[in-house]
Amino acid sequence: MPSIPNFTENMAHFAAMVLVCLLIWLTPAAIHAQADSTLEWVKVEKIVLEGTRKTRPATILRELKIREGDSIPAPALSDVLERNRLLLLNLGIFTEATISVQEWTGKGTFIMKVKVTEAWFVYPVPILALSDRNFNVWWNEFDRSLKRLNYGLDWSQLNLTGRADVLKVKAQFGFTNRYELSYRSQGLNRRRTLGLEGSLAYSRAHELSYKTNRNKLDFLRVRESWQTEQLFAGLTFISRPKLFKSQTFTLEYRDNWVSDTIAKVLNPDYYLGGKNRQRHFSAVYSLTVDYRDFRPYPLKGWRGIVEVRKNGLLPSDDLQIFRAFAEWDQYFLLNKRLSLELVGKLRTSLPRKKPPQSNNQALGYGSNLVRGYDYYVVDGLDFALLRSSWHILLFDGNFNLGKAMPVKAYRKLPMRLYFAGNSDLGYANDPYYAATNPLSNRWLFGYGPGLDFVLYYDKSIRCEWTWNDLGEGGLYVRINTGF
Repeated sequence: MPSIPNFTENMAHFAAMVLVCLLIWLTPAAIHAQADSTLEWVKVEKIVLEGTRKTRPATILRELKIREGDSIPAPALSDVLERNRLLLLNLGIFTEATISVQEWTGKGTFIMKVKVTEAWFVYPVPILALSDRNFNVWWNEFDRSLKRLNYGLDWSQLNLTGRADVLKVKAQFGFTNRYELSYRSQGLNRRRTLGLEGSLAYSRAHELSYKTNRNKLDFLRVRESWQTEQLFAGLTFISRPKLFKSQTFTLEYRDNWVSDTIAKVLNPDYYLGGKNRQRHFSAVYSLTVDYRDFRPYPLKGWRGIVEVRKNGLLPSDDLQIFRAFAEWDQYFLLNKRLSLELVGKLRTSLPRKKPPQSNNQALGYGSNLVRGYDYYVVDGLDFALLRSSWHILLFDGNFNLGKAMPVKAYRKLPMRLYFAGNSDLGYANDPYYAATNPLSNRWLFGYGPGLDFVLYYDKSIRCEWTWNDLGEGGLYVRINTGF
């Protein structure tokens, strides 16, 4: 178990950060459109687009809930325009968007102006990434070792054809080699209700986590030889008949290999029976209904997700597991500065027989995390997770970076700062590997304050001080780049 950091010193730093934020409290910027107070309804006569150098007009109009000829309750006009502005930002291809009344053309009729600033669509981003599960594990458990970094090039072309489609090519070297090609389009038909995504990836590594022991991952590293190789191919069909509802159906193929040292000596349960290779096809169906106001950092609305996965479509496949997953996210905007976030997740697996340990992951991987347990993993066939956060807006404003920012689209930096109060509760059910993992089959609890920075609408940095029910506390940093 990791030692508890200096509590007094870290809390003093945290209190100082909160005090600075309170001193720069500003009134949030908002969009206001004034209508004649005597009118009950106003009508959109025409929609004018501005700033679309590459994005096709149909791509923007598809995201709006407003059409030419629609009538809107006059008192709700400002709220409706703001809601549609956020829908455009949720596309992820604009750094700024405004929707306003350009001109009143008659009593109760107006021309609506939609102005966008397109993002920088080409991202040839140099890779300097961690090979570990998260930043906190690398920083504290592997002593910030630069030898564990991966390097290379991650080339992303956003809005490739003006339809909000994305092409990605990755070549990564260093601690882990990975080569990846993917393309995603949601504009296969004129109404933009059908989409397609294809992915192909190959990776290999000199190090592999081969076992979970005391809820920590045990690693084997051999510089002279590869310890694992993985091949992945996937094809996803996307259906989005309504603006807030989407369905996907995915077919996957995986071919995984590990060294004989891992499969036959260190952990014969890695793929079960001492096997060093696992090949299988999978089918995944997912349904998402998303009424959140602002997807990168929602404050109001809700989202529901249901996903069923069958690993092993052929009798000869090496893995046969069925899994069902459900998630419900609810956001309450109590006033202009205070909001509450609740996220609940459930997963179960069939059959109830012993799975390969490599396919027994539950809590501690990706976003399925009880905050405060960042240094642990809790495996199992099933898990339940409830996360809650109170958000208080401390700052909402814009900074002009000027010529210091070479990319014109990013010279205006919108930034919001929130104080967060977090608490998480989770449980993982592990019938087969719990003997050496004491955090399995028990409730886990984490809580603490945080500061959340939201930049350019879709990028966030969360600095959280969290305690867990083991009595441990620490400062954790979570970064979301938005692409």
